[in-house]
Amino acid sequence: VNILTHTAEVELCEDQRNAIRLVKQKHIAQDRSESRDHPSVPSSPHHHPTTGQQRGGGAVWDIFRRRDVPKLKDYLIKHSHEFRHTYCCPVDEVIHPIHDQSFYLTKQHIRKLKEEYGIEPWTFEQKLGEAVFIPAGCPHQVRNLKSCTKVAVDFVSPENLHECLRLTEEFRKLPRHHRANEDKLEVKKMIIYAVDRAVRDLEELTAATGN
Repeated sequence: VNILTHTAEVELCEDQRNAIRLVKQKHIAQDRSESRDHPSVPSSPHHHPTTGQQRGGGAVWDIFRRRDVPKLKDYLIKHSHEFRHTYCCPVDEVIHPIHDQSFYLTKQHIRKLKEEYGIEPWTFEQKLGEAVFIPAGCPHQVRNLKSCTKVAVDFVSPENLHECLRLTEEFRKLPRHHRANEDKLEVKKMIIYAVDRAVRDLEELTAATGN
């Protein structure tokens, strides 16, 4: 669950706006240069997500269905050379296309994903005070439209226990240096404590009934 608790408008001065325009021009030039090596790389400024602030919503979310994960992974691997990561550098290595957290799907990529694989995310704006529930195993991306403060809470529900166990096993198989190689949910430990509690409750109930 992700709760948007605070937003603030950030007014940019003219120097900052000029700096942003300069960076965008460099990105466009880089796209055009690299599109000669990879014809599928767009050479349009729309290749990059917009950074302008908008009224109303605080963040834009894209959440994919769990059953669409295999197709999403195939798309990201197939088009990995079209994406940029830190400092607008190409993505040199793909260990796991989702858990790497190196890709952001722009509107253009979302449109291409639907054309090639027939899948698309739920897309919506999160407003101040709203909570977004992300089902276990559903890949998602979020882009802030304003300066935001959020509270995120991870939990395990009985209905999604099998999916949490699958994700835990998936994380375990990642390389040790990988950012996602950590059992944050500790599902197996939860199961041990739950069983221990159930046994103690049963023993107390049996003892009370016997008396």
